[in-house]
Amino acid sequence: MDPRLVPPLPAGSPWSGWALPDMKHCEANLSGWITAPANTWSNLAYIAVGLWIMRRASRRGALTAGGLGPVSIVVGATSFVFHMSYTFAGQVLDYAGMFVLLGWAVSRALLRNGSLDEKGAARAWAGFGAASLVSLFAFRAMGWGIQTIILVETLALAALEIKLMVSKRDAPEYKSFWLMQGLLAAAYAVWHLDHTDAFCRPDSLLQGHALWHCLTAAAFVAAWRFHEGIDSRRAA
Repeated sequence: MDPRLVPPLPAGSPWSGWALPDMKHCEANLSGWITAPANTWSNLAYIAVGLWIMRRASRRGALTAGGLGPVSIVVGATSFVFHMSYTFAGQVLDYAGMFVLLGWAVSRALLRNGSLDEKGAARAWAGFGAASLVSLFAFRAMGWGIQTIILVETLALAALEIKLMVSKRDAPEYKSFWLMQGLLAAAYAVWHLDHTDAFCRPDSLLQGHALWHCLTAAAFVAAWRFHEGIDSRRAA
């Protein structure tokens, strides 16, 4: 399935009067309040992981490893709304959740690098989210794919992490980091396959994008272990 093809919602859908998003995942849309059940309910994995992190974290500051718990809950809740509604408004919320996550990771990387102090990193996080949302609406107005914003920000984060790995080595171990990368790579492979005719089964209970949610939620656990190690070393 080509993600650029965005079919309308079925007749009688309570969301049919809303503007459509700019992409469609494989799962067939239903006419009820929850338009894509598998892709919607699988977001509970993020919320479960977020609650688990909040319970296990040794520190709870927004830009500590424990801060990833609330971030994971935000990602799950906003993605839930998007897949439930299949609307542009829901997609904006979904992207806002991803901007919260990427802003957390970028701001924390700048803090770890010594480029910013705690207050500066918090302001950078807020500015990152605001600038990302402005870019989203600008891209939408110009007819550009808003997925490009996520790609550019992810590459910027990758560059920061490589710099930290080479120059700082501030993590006591990198097994969790590489596990996170492996889970994310598997998730992106599944995301791609979900949009191919060979693997897309619109009416199946098992959906590739739902598996993407589960794999990336597992990557959050690995990410928390990695960042928890960094915080523990800094506190020692």
